[in-house]
Amino acid sequence: MKCGTAIFVIATLLTASGASLAQEEGARPPSACKDWKAWRDVTPGKTSAKLHVTATCEFPTAGYTVGLVPANGGVQDPPVYVLRRVVHQPEGSAAQVITKVPINYSVETSAEYKTVLIKPDRQRIPVGTAH
Repeated sequence: MKCGTAIFVIATLLTASGASLAQEEGARPPSACKDWKAWRDVTPGKTSAKLHVTATCEFPTAGYTVGLVPANGGVQDPPVYVLRRVVHQPEGSAAQVITKVPINYSVETSAEYKTVLIKPDRQRIPVGTAH
């Protein structure tokens, strides 16, 4: 049993280091995230609108965190808002259980973005409107 666990840990480390190398070399790593949604909240009476982006990511162990940060100032070529998906692996030992982690991102903006681009996945999400 201990040998099987050691092999799993080594395989996980090799896979993780290979994914990091692929990201540095510009290759597109597989996305662990799905169910992307983006919308602009333009509720009457509010001073400015908010752009919201959500998704759910799935990881092989507990302890992962994931978030979105603006890439290239957020704007690529209006009306596209660009975000980078950032994943932090667990430190130390973690429960060997598939874990779903939600992403929730929002930013106040007066711009009317039509698309959100998620890097490095190259995932394009059309922006809807909520009133």
